Amino acid sequence: MTFSTVLDDLERLKQLYTMGFHDAFLENALRKMIERQIARDEADLQRINEVLVQFEQRFGLTSDEFWQKFQAGQLADTADFIEWNAFCKMRQRLLSRLHILRDNGDHE
Repeated sequence: MTFSTVLDDLERLKQLYTMGFHDAFLENALRKMIERQIARDEADLQRINEVLVQFEQRFGLTSDEFWQKFQAGQLADTADFIEWNAFCKMRQRLLSRLHILRDNGDHE
C-alpha cells in the first residue's frame, strides 16, 4: 500500500464519520492501532533517552545545552557530536509524534 493510498483511505473514513457513520469494531481497531504505536514510540524514546544520558555524562552537558551549542556552530563537527545531534533529532521526532498520537481531538 502506498502512502497516498493510505491517505486516501483515511480521508474516506473521515468523510464517512463526518456524515454520521459509526462502527464500534472500526473505532476499537483504530484506538488499538494508536495505542500500539504510542507504546512502540515510548519504548523507542526510552532507549534514545538512555543513549542521550550517556552523551550527557561523557561531555558534561545536557542534551538541550548541547543542541543549542551545536546548532549555533559553537561545537566541532566531530563524529560523537554528529551522532549526538542525530539522537536529539530522533528524540524530537518521537516527541512530536507522541504529541499527535495522544491528542484527544478536542479541536473540531
